[in-house]
Amino acid sequence: MKVQSLVEPPYFSNWVDIIMPRLANRMVPFASRFSFVTPNLVSVLSFIFYFTGSVFLFLEFPYHLVLSIVFLSTSYLLDCLDGQLARFKNATTFLGDYLDKVLDVLKIFVITLSLALTNYFNSNSTLYIFLGFLACFFFNFRYYIKLETMLGQVNRDAKYLEKSRSVRRKLYIDLKKKHDILKKTLLGKIKVFIFWNRSLFFVDEGEFIFITVLFSILNRLDLALIIIAVSQVIIASFRFFERAIQINKNSYNLYLPMRK
Repeated sequence: MKVQSLVEPPYFSNWVDIIMPRLANRMVPFASRFSFVTPNLVSVLSFIFYFTGSVFLFLEFPYHLVLSIVFLSTSYLLDCLDGQLARFKNATTFLGDYLDKVLDVLKIFVITLSLALTNYFNSNSTLYIFLGFLACFFFNFRYYIKLETMLGQVNRDAKYLEKSRSVRRKLYIDLKKKHDILKKTLLGKIKVFIFWNRSLFFVDEGEFIFITVLFSILNRLDLALIIIAVSQVIIASFRFFERAIQINKNSYNLYLPMRK
């Protein structure tokens, strides 16, 4: 398998995924040389680094934020590496997929709690505890909306998952043909650019780390928590109404790769 093929296409990615997955891609051939470096081990190590980096946010000692930045960045790099390593070694498993997704959700709880505690200790304001709750709850509410939508479609159409996989396989072929035509005009080029960069409006797991690291550098973790919390409320509300409309109309978009 060519290493270049391991980076997931932009349709399924977030805006932070521009750099780290490609850096992880370069690490795959080296990491694959060691038999003890398994994808599941990388997933667990990613969580350990994430947990440690999050705790460093509110532990007051010299250079604690610098260490937090290093550990959180390393955690995200490892999080990008585990899936790519599994595909490269042809070692994908249901357990690995389970660990990757469940630990990602647990990470959200860890970092939002850490940000809430950090800002509470610095200000003694319970507002930040509430913002931490909002950030964590509405991120997971997005997951619930996605899962409930998919389960509802399975109940409606027993072949839903099979049809969805088929749509996913041919998606890029159709998009390439369509976008090759659109790129012939200026307006078409703008439409294509917006399509491939629409994820700029979403804040997911990778963006949680990016925002936390950025505002750690600026020493404004209060703004990091506010941005994360507000974004999750807005995105979850948007998804709630979007899925409701799609379900009511039995929209074809329900068969496209579904973002949370």
